[in-house]
Amino acid sequence: MLDISFLRSLVRAAIAIGCLTACAPVSGTGGGLGGGSAGFSRRDERQRIGSFSTVQAVAVSRRFVYAASGGGIAVYDRVMEAWLPPLTRDQGLIDQQITVIAGDPVEEAVWFGVPGAVVSYRPQTEQLQRTIVTGVPEYIAFDRGGTGDAFVRSAGQWTRISRIGLSAPLAQPPVPASVIAPSTLNDLYTRFPTLRTQPQLLLREQAANRPLRQFALLSGAASPERVSDVWLGTDGDGLYRLDPTLLQAQALRFGLLEPGVGALALAADGVWVAGLGVPSSRGGLTFATSDLQQWRWLEGTISTPLTGLRAYTLATRAERAWMGTDRGLVRLRLDGENDVAAWTTLDGLPDDRVLAVAPRDEGAWVGTRRGMQFVSDSARVRSTRTRGLGARLLDNTPVYALLFTGDTLWAGTESGLLAIPRPDAVAGGTLARPRAQDPALRRPVRSLAWSDTVLLAATDDAVLRLAPRGGVEPVRIPALDVLQVGQVTRVAIDNRAMWLAGTTGVVMLSRQTGALRVLRVPADVPGPVLDLVASRDWLWLGTPQGLVRYRRTGDGLVP
Repeated sequence: MLDISFLRSLVRAAIAIGCLTACAPVSGTGGGLGGGSAGFSRRDERQRIGSFSTVQAVAVSRRFVYAASGGGIAVYDRVMEAWLPPLTRDQGLIDQQITVIAGDPVEEAVWFGVPGAVVSYRPQTEQLQRTIVTGVPEYIAFDRGGTGDAFVRSAGQWTRISRIGLSAPLAQPPVPASVIAPSTLNDLYTRFPTLRTQPQLLLREQAANRPLRQFALLSGAASPERVSDVWLGTDGDGLYRLDPTLLQAQALRFGLLEPGVGALALAADGVWVAGLGVPSSRGGLTFATSDLQQWRWLEGTISTPLTGLRAYTLATRAERAWMGTDRGLVRLRLDGENDVAAWTTLDGLPDDRVLAVAPRDEGAWVGTRRGMQFVSDSARVRSTRTRGLGARLLDNTPVYALLFTGDTLWAGTESGLLAIPRPDAVAGGTLARPRAQDPALRRPVRSLAWSDTVLLAATDDAVLRLAPRGGVEPVRIPALDVLQVGQVTRVAIDNRAMWLAGTTGVVMLSRQTGALRVLRVPADVPGPVLDLVASRDWLWLGTPQGLVRYRRTGDGLVP
């Protein structure tokens, strides 16, 4: 007996070949919806993830679930219970552009409308097919006969679109009995009245210090083969899988909690992401595993909300995350308790704009627009009048970066690079300048990075390499050219590579081979790079357009 799945794969391959120029691969430099990622031939080499907390539309095929948000379409494999790479601007989509979406009842595909076109996407072959139509598509249904062609209504007209992208106008609307219409949220309300009468099904797990909120339903669809398998999109709590007969709901987290990335911090098995404070229904921290399969969202509490908080820096130590924001310092526990504490100028901080954080076991050194200060994390100390605020240094001096190398705290300030050997949480410490002739170290130092015995300091003019333990004169790194990145935002280093990020791109240099690679905005990076971290296999970039993950090559760079 022939394997049906094998036959289906042959059919998909034949369709892909028949598409010719009408079908275009998702990856690569051309095709798709008019956009692509230059220089990246495989989707796993570069993935961009936006916010999918608000799901505006849901579609279901026999295997896949498609959740559309303002940032693209997330794809979930129901068989493997795994997330596939989403469709985003990298494939030519424009934010808030999708007008209608429908799961294909014949093959594993999704059809969606954008102004002036209907696009079909086949996840298993990663093929996009775009067909021009008049106006804005507002409805998609499918032929119940053997062809399974799509019927599209746009600008008051009906168009029939074949599976290879050929279109033909229809003089009359299709007969309702001859089409398969995708289920809608109103259909689910009619079929399952409990969706209206029991909204507690969609309540998140509650805690005493968390706001009690119910998220409204925005969209819904039922699986074609099982009527009890319902998928729902909410206005802030992501995608849900619901069994209405058993009254059981499962939240499926994917993507960022809020649009835009302000700061990043590495975790042992992934990355933590802090937002830009873009107005939205929710705000806080997002955790993603390195394979982009497991996602976790952490919000603020009733007394310390994080919605609308713009993050400048993020650092983790043990089970705590320290976040510098435009409204002070925030500390979140990551061990399940989700306790949140905050410090502002009302508590004694020099300034509410916290630009740098250097955590220790007992607290953190904090750099602000008007100096730096130590903040203790002891619950006993925080309950006193000072709320744990300790030594204060560099009054009225902007501090852009803080970094520990052993017992020495390095500070990148408006006045240059400073060192504080063995800083004391109560008395502060002695400020010293490195013994260096280069005048760049007396100009504003925007970012610091450390690996093995090398300290990097990034200024508006150059990136300097220091060996603080060896007494070697600092040297400039010409390959990390600040003119290539616009305004400098971050510098980073590990045992294989160095990176310099800015508003117009990223420059990376291999420490092993000396190879140089430049990622430019917008061809390779969707927007200004506000933060950058690197793990063994992945390079993570934070941009206003979302999180971007690149696969690293053997020399430490990206393909």
